[in-house]
Amino acid sequence: MRAAIYLRQSLDNAEGIDRQRERTRSLITARGWTLSEVFTDNDVSASKQRGPDTGWGRMLASDADVVVAVDLDRLLRDVRDLSVLIDSGKLVVTVDGEIDLSTADGEFRATMLAGIARFEVRRKSERQRRANDARARAGRWVGGRRPFGFEDNGMTVREDEANAIREGFRAYVGGDTLSAVARAWTAAGFTTGQGGVWERTAVRAVLSNPRYVGKVRHRGEIVADAAWPALVDVDTWEATQSLINGSRGRRTRAQSLLTGVGLCGVCDSPLHAGGNARRGVRGYRCSASLGHVARMAEPVEEYVDALVAARLDMPDATSLAQSAEASPEDRARLDALRVRREALGVEFADGNLTAEQVRAATERLNVQITDLEARLADSGRARVLGDLGSGSAYLALSDSRRRQVIDTLMRVRVMPPGRGTRTFRPESVVIEWK
Repeated sequence: MRAAIYLRQSLDNAEGIDRQRERTRSLITARGWTLSEVFTDNDVSASKQRGPDTGWGRMLASDADVVVAVDLDRLLRDVRDLSVLIDSGKLVVTVDGEIDLSTADGEFRATMLAGIARFEVRRKSERQRRANDARARAGRWVGGRRPFGFEDNGMTVREDEANAIREGFRAYVGGDTLSAVARAWTAAGFTTGQGGVWERTAVRAVLSNPRYVGKVRHRGEIVADAAWPALVDVDTWEATQSLINGSRGRRTRAQSLLTGVGLCGVCDSPLHAGGNARRGVRGYRCSASLGHVARMAEPVEEYVDALVAARLDMPDATSLAQSAEASPEDRARLDALRVRREALGVEFADGNLTAEQVRAATERLNVQITDLEARLADSGRARVLGDLGSGSAYLALSDSRRRQVIDTLMRVRVMPPGRGTRTFRPESVVIEWK
């Protein structure tokens, strides 16, 4: 008889594997069989799917006549695995009681044991789920991969990462893209939980995680205030979510400084980059008509940058951040409106509202929600604006963040330069301060 040994341990435990190997070898020697091969799954749960590249998969594909394990639960934990083992045609012998799958009696006993093992797995899973629910409701971490910004216990702040997260929120609310934040974190030497470089999807997951505003999200819902400290304030958090869920969250391509911010002085359509007749020279043009505005980008950008820097150097610049501050009532009202919007679906399902009534009510709520989200977003941008401190700090920002500051402070209308004009004329850029 060619005997194969199968060894499995749910947790990484080399000592446990060695003990199983010793006991199974003793049984093979006592029976006078020939050991053909040893298959090992260390740190592998039998309740999880085991593919062909695992010890279990290779054991099934082997030419062994009999499989030897310490006990049946080392081989399998449900009836499905038992069926696979039976179909393989292999005999099974266990150190703690022989199971002969070639007979009806042996198959029945194995099925009963597999059913009991499956019951134990399900019961353990339910106990674990109840424990996790209780921990989440108490504001504690339920476990998993170490969250970025915190130590392995999920509760203690890791300051260098936490500072990067705070700066990431500020940068994104201030106008940077998700990709720009990803590049900044990677350049600073930070990696994702899997040890990879940061990409926009991973940054989005961090900036969307309520953990960083001091909330516990469990099973997709916020269930409690967290026992760990918040890394950002509520205003910044709300502003970030408003931007992520809007068009900013879908933007992937870098833009010129005034793209989407500057307006055509003829028709008020947004300016787009391009449209300059000179090769290699950046320009802006009206997005609605090629015949309205076509200007060299650099002189216009330098003029706008100089105005913004001068404004931020004025003594009253700090008041700019205070003027757009959102109130706690705004946030509470926004939450209430969102709850009302979600409740409309329940009312429709219960037959209390018609589809037309739900559509009309949703449209009214969406208008109010959009207004409040914009106000909260402005509040977060105002905080970032106040943190600049000076015009020189503004000039050191990236294009995307400067674009957001420009959009917060002013409305820029770029007029046609005039026939034959070869020098920049400030009056051709009309500034309306907000």
